[in-house]
Amino acid sequence: MKKSFLLNLSKSHFFIFTGIIFLKALFLRYLLFQDIELTQTILLELSYILIFTSLFELAKPSWKPALYFLLNAIFSILFLAVILYYSFFGRIVTYFALFQLGQVGTINESVSALLQPIYLLFFLDLIFLLVLLVFKKYPLPPLQLNRKIILAVLLVFGIGVSALNFNLHKDEAISNNVIAAQEKGILNYSALEIYYGPENLTAVETNVSVDNLAELKEEINRIKQLEIVPEEERNYFNAAEGRNLIVIQVESMQNFPVGLDVDGTEVTPHMNKLIEESFYFPNTAQQTGPGNTSDAEFILNTSLYPVAFNPTSQTYGHKKFPSLPRLLAAEDYKSMTFHADDISFWNRDELYPALGINNYYYGEFFGKEDVIGIGPSDRVMFEKAMPILREQHMQNKPFYAQLIGLTSHHPFTLPEADRKLELPERFDNSLTGDYLVSINYMDTVINDFIEELKREGIYENSVIAIYGDHFGLQQSAISENDVNLVSELLGREYGTLDRLNIPFIVHAPGISDDGQTFEKTSGQLDMMPTLANLLGISLDEQIVFGQDLLNHGSNLLGARYYLPIGAFWNDEILFIPEKDFSDGNAYDLETDQAVDDYEQYRDDYDRVLQLEKLSDEYMESLPEQ
Repeated sequence: MKKSFLLNLSKSHFFIFTGIIFLKALFLRYLLFQDIELTQTILLELSYILIFTSLFELAKPSWKPALYFLLNAIFSILFLAVILYYSFFGRIVTYFALFQLGQVGTINESVSALLQPIYLLFFLDLIFLLVLLVFKKYPLPPLQLNRKIILAVLLVFGIGVSALNFNLHKDEAISNNVIAAQEKGILNYSALEIYYGPENLTAVETNVSVDNLAELKEEINRIKQLEIVPEEERNYFNAAEGRNLIVIQVESMQNFPVGLDVDGTEVTPHMNKLIEESFYFPNTAQQTGPGNTSDAEFILNTSLYPVAFNPTSQTYGHKKFPSLPRLLAAEDYKSMTFHADDISFWNRDELYPALGINNYYYGEFFGKEDVIGIGPSDRVMFEKAMPILREQHMQNKPFYAQLIGLTSHHPFTLPEADRKLELPERFDNSLTGDYLVSINYMDTVINDFIEELKREGIYENSVIAIYGDHFGLQQSAISENDVNLVSELLGREYGTLDRLNIPFIVHAPGISDDGQTFEKTSGQLDMMPTLANLLGISLDEQIVFGQDLLNHGSNLLGARYYLPIGAFWNDEILFIPEKDFSDGNAYDLETDQAVDDYEQYRDDYDRVLQLEKLSDEYMESLPEQ
């Protein structure tokens, strides 16, 4: 009887599909963690799989083939999504990212570029089953297992072991979510986040009410150890009073291509010349969250930390943010933004009103001319924006214009006619080569735009800021050859410091003509206070988490999502925790070498967690529109 039961079990849908999904979970853990973790997969993943397969085994026999096939397909798609997400973002996807599924169609080229032939193994069995179906070898003969045994499996091994894993790991705080998923189990980690929410794993106590703005501002300055500089003593305060503010956000632009010479050819020749007459901040840190480009827009306009686990535009699009556009509106500025993408992407149709931007030009405004990648080219964007800027200029009214680039989006595919940068043969058919070509394209179209501003008489009375929104080349998303090519260009191994380093350039004719490079640590949070200082806009009543880079030296900056929570830059190191501070990694900002003894920076770790918590609480307290 025992042999008969085991024989029936081995031929059942329950056994076969449990085994198939288990093997896929094992394969997924291998792809993510580069190790065959059989024991870990059994202990951490199998129980969750058994919950589903046991429940399906209790269904009507006629329903089982379709239900099991569907379950297998769902797990296959889920596991593929996990590895693709990890490849691009360097993180384990959780249910929060499901809110972003609507964005996939817009960036399908980027998703397609991440696909690897080995990922087909997730679907090989499904193809085989479909072939069997065609030849009428599937469904399998119906074998009804003892329902009491199935219920025992469900309760003891499914729900019981899952509940045990859940409780064992529920109070275990691990900053790095890849390590958290490895040690807690991918499915168990997702269950923990669904139940508790991400804040449970990063709870930090604060001792100030965010409703008392004066007290909150004082607390932020205390934590940042920021000395207040009176307006009359500040460098360049009000130097650009009444000027237009033109901000260009360049898609996927890292700092390393700026000033780069590849075998005698400059990648950004025009920007190199512009920097000679600008304030240049080459060590600016990317601080965006999962909202990527939209988070960069948000940070620029608010100097607040973006939400850690969901695009800020989706979480707080209904809020009314104190912002740069609202400050400028009080000075009779007209604020506008230009972006050739669909306005629903990243929920911008709510983000812009939340920021106080009432004039926005998007998608259909730019038409279908010269479409590159996911929308009309940046050349078209600049050309279509110019008449709007000209009209405002002719009315003799100051304006704030933010122009959001799109063309240099991953996977950096340009038409042959726009590929002007000639690179050595070793860059052929490489993502690194395509990336440099796209940055060279942006260098050209930005220069053409600035020259047009000069012809229109707008240039001299403007401040022009240029910065990158986020990285373009993620180590886990590019080939070993691409990593080697970037390392060759840098003269050292391409690392996290390089990936999260973006340029920030402020060009103010007649003010920045002598050119000045600020090597100090800076971040995207600092851009708004720096620009406000130049324009003479007081931030005394404004809650900001950045600082004016023209008047403050020492800095402390955090980043979440692309780095584990608790990661920070200070004046000396980039620190990246693993489980927590005690087992993290520190890198010297000058040498990029590992710093073994970093205990002296524990206070910075605690302080950056407090700053991020205060920013979250402040945003939560803001009124709705």
